[in-house]
Amino acid sequence: MTCKMNKFIFCFDGTCNEPSDSMDYAVDLSISNILKLHAYFGGSLTNTPHNDEYGQRSFYYSGVGTYGNWLQKTFNSLFSHAFSDIKSIISKAKRDLEHHYQEGDEIFIFGFSRGAAIARIFASQIKNQVKFLGVFDTIASIDSPDLKRETPAASDVVFKNATLAKNIQKAVHILALDEKRIAFQPTLFNQDSRVLEVWFAGVHSDIGGGYWYDGLSDISLEFMCLHARQQGLNILNLEEIDFNRLKQNDSFLCFDDLEIQPIPEGLMHQQQRTRIIADRTLAPRVVNVNQDEHATDKYTAKIHHTVALRFKKVTNYRPHSLRNTYYQIMADNGRLSKVKCGITGLKGV
Repeated sequence: MTCKMNKFIFCFDGTCNEPSDSMDYAVDLSISNILKLHAYFGGSLTNTPHNDEYGQRSFYYSGVGTYGNWLQKTFNSLFSHAFSDIKSIISKAKRDLEHHYQEGDEIFIFGFSRGAAIARIFASQIKNQVKFLGVFDTIASIDSPDLKRETPAASDVVFKNATLAKNIQKAVHILALDEKRIAFQPTLFNQDSRVLEVWFAGVHSDIGGGYWYDGLSDISLEFMCLHARQQGLNILNLEEIDFNRLKQNDSFLCFDDLEIQPIPEGLMHQQQRTRIIADRTLAPRVVNVNQDEHATDKYTAKIHHTVALRFKKVTNYRPHSLRNTYYQIMADNGRLSKVKCGITGLKGV
């Protein structure tokens, strides 16, 4: 008798992201795309198993800074190098994997922000084959940031290198085109035929989610769902989700939290700072492709077509990070445009 192959999904949330965020909608906060994915995969807030004809089970881990008392949470979110939840999160995921995995099972891993960094560490440390790794805007900052725009993220602190581990079959990395906080420099993958890196309109949490007004983050969520489905994962319809499994203490998720409505002209949550502080802490991101952890002109960055759509619909949208930058626009079907340059390259798309 042949044992049924299972699909195990590991979802690592971003810094300070957790299910209780669903109750902060009045101040334009909500759950991240990682928790939404977990729900669409059939997961629960207690990581309990359920009857699933597709043989898949999702495990969710709330973000760095959500564990312990309020003082521990504060230290872990601000000074994660010295007071880190990272090791305990990875250890818990490894225990879950060891307890449930059987030969032939498939592994899928997702993460956002520092949770994306954790996802990449976890994927590289396990010996099992990983069928798919999907991450939103990897932030590997775990110490005092180097506030220089031209300095790449210190990936060597978190990763041995930024090369996709050999045990990972396919990876998708979604990046925030309009994030300007220098402390939030993204950690790109080195160029690899197994990796698809695409830039989307929005700041960090407009990509990974976390706002109630989530029209932009729903674009990247829909994109990730598309690629997850192509890799064999079952994604429930909204009506199929068991919301009784999405309750925890005084928090709960509902239909409104999970409905996906992509809006290219949706609200962008750009950081607002005084001129003096902005000059020291904000700068447009450098859009490029990395090779050996350095920018290379051998390859061209990919920009999602909804960036051009937003450029047409929002009169004051002029993404600074595309100024004098070469890129290609990716259509819904994955086809790439001819190489374009600068903000004017968005015209006529």
